Amino acid sequence: MKLADLEANVEGEHRKKRHHRIRRAKQFLRPLPRKATLHRWPILKWFAKTARKRPFLWSFRVREVSVALYAGLIIAFQPIVGLQFILALAAAIVLRANLPVIMGTQLITNVATMLVIYPILGVVGHFLIELLGLEMPVSDIGYKAFSIMLGGIVVALALAFTLDMIYRFVIYKKQLKPISVKRILKN
Repeated sequence: MKLADLEANVEGEHRKKRHHRIRRAKQFLRPLPRKATLHRWPILKWFAKTARKRPFLWSFRVREVSVALYAGLIIAFQPIVGLQFILALAAAIVLRANLPVIMGTQLITNVATMLVIYPILGVVGHFLIELLGLEMPVSDIGYKAFSIMLGGIVVALALAFTLDMIYRFVIYKKQLKPISVKRILKN
């Protein structure tokens, strides 16, 4: 087999793998809001015209995705059920973040997962309150709400940092192009 044929086979396999990754990403992103389906979302449809005019809301550059991960996870882990999507939309516009990513992070806390996530956040918040020696409100409800909010911020920042580093690593690996012997030999 000639070197050119081998190079063509490698490029073909690379193209198939890339196509498969793109299809998988599109399948994952299908239920999230897009420019074309923004009018179908219950609350977001009121802001559809504004969102379509801002291209940064749909950009998957590292900066927009990173900001969306951090802001989205902080909002998702706060005990403000029902306001999360509205706050996420406002944060995406103000912070110039990616809208599908910030909305996708809001889907982490739903009715089923809240029963598991919020008690864990409360335990983390209680540990941090004890560790830092913070003075707390006298009421039990105020203490629990503060501990969930504090735990939510800390866990969100840790999780967002982890996901941000994974995203940056994947983007970095994808930007490295495979070595093309044909292209090298042409020069």
